[in-house]
Amino acid sequence: MLRRSFKFQSELAAIVDALLVAGALLAALVTHKMLVWLFPGYFAIFDMFWSNSWLYVLVVPVWIFVLDFSGFYRQFIGLPHARIFQQAARGGILSFAVLLGLLYAFKLHAVPRTILGIHAIYSSLAVALRAIYLQPYILRLEARRRLLFIGSPARAAGIRAWLSHPTRARFFEIVGFLSPAGTTPPPDFPAAGTLDDFSAILHSTVVDAVVILPDDVSTAQVTQWLRQCEIEGIEAWLLPPYLHTTIAETTLDEVAGDPVLLFTTTAKSSWALLFKRLLDICGAAIGLIVLSPLLLGIALAIRLTSPGPIFFTQRRSTLRGREFNMIKFRTMVANAEQIRAELEQLNEVTGPVFKIKDDPRITPVGRWLRRYSLDELPQLWNVLVGDMSLVGPRPPIPAEVAKYENWQRRRLSMRAGCTCLWQVGGRNDLPFEEWMRLDLKYIDTWSLGLDFQILLKTVGVIFRGTGY
Repeated sequence: MLRRSFKFQSELAAIVDALLVAGALLAALVTHKMLVWLFPGYFAIFDMFWSNSWLYVLVVPVWIFVLDFSGFYRQFIGLPHARIFQQAARGGILSFAVLLGLLYAFKLHAVPRTILGIHAIYSSLAVALRAIYLQPYILRLEARRRLLFIGSPARAAGIRAWLSHPTRARFFEIVGFLSPAGTTPPPDFPAAGTLDDFSAILHSTVVDAVVILPDDVSTAQVTQWLRQCEIEGIEAWLLPPYLHTTIAETTLDEVAGDPVLLFTTTAKSSWALLFKRLLDICGAAIGLIVLSPLLLGIALAIRLTSPGPIFFTQRRSTLRGREFNMIKFRTMVANAEQIRAELEQLNEVTGPVFKIKDDPRITPVGRWLRRYSLDELPQLWNVLVGDMSLVGPRPPIPAEVAKYENWQRRRLSMRAGCTCLWQVGGRNDLPFEEWMRLDLKYIDTWSLGLDFQILLKTVGVIFRGTGY
């Protein structure tokens, strides 16, 4: 199934589930009414319908959002029934919890929680049964496409294997393969002729889409095939080898009226990134306000115990190599940067970074601050102004970035953060290569849920006092 077809099936399934969830709410209201009648005094009386019809506006969107967020619409074919029921039950529990939170937040205490509990059971069963029994009929709405292959046979076998997979075979039928004169079609492909027969085949055979494999084919020839498909209203699928990437996602956009292919390796969802930035602003602002007494106390302790400034600022690199002044509480003697060269031979970590566990430059107060990562608190200001994020790869020194290998520079493809995967997964005990691997893992698997997990784990790491 093509991605656009999958998107259609996902949206259609969500619409059907919205109707089922609405119907389940009506059934839950009726069930609650019966329980009130059968067991008077045990269940709160609730006006089911007209005066409380706003419940549908609250419950249905929450359910569909949670099901989508939990991945219920990411796969339609081949899942065992037990797995489907498990996913539906998980979505039901999450939706029930979210609705309870909303009722508490909006002070809607008149709504009996029993109704939501009954509704969670009914809806979980309904969407699971839809996925098991109704989804196969919905899939039949997807048209079966007849494909004509044309071009180089080099990659044809791999594409045929993909099309022939049990989860996709029902959606495609291969008409034949047009190969260059003097060559034989790939195995298991019907021989439809040569490249010279392209027009004749289009006119004599039902073809829904032409799959063009342009390896070793001139650009002029490929352009001619595309134009003919365009003129005759037939889909053309162009599969040039350079579109195959291992990390980047390819999307289509437009520049100056011409189509352009985008190869991106970072987060794609503009809404998710916007929400991440809003969380950064709110989290940093609240943190600075709530922690202001602690910040003042730390500043006073530094001033009274060590000559020099309270804050230490250092140029660091963030998104795409942009530089900014990162702020920390000073934990070393005032001339620490000047005497670093004398300590280079004591470096305890690999790669283009410098770290010593028992660094002689650290002040007594600074050692305590580092142990609990309190020296990092001023970076909340960097987060607030947009230099950093709460979660992201730690910002390196530009001199270290200059020594990076090409693959290591990809950690700069997301905004630097106050905490990251390697800080909660081993911190200073990890070698430099593992830092890089965990930062790239974070970039490749980023989600808002992952950010929340890292923030929660960071709290535990801080209280364990493993910093230095």
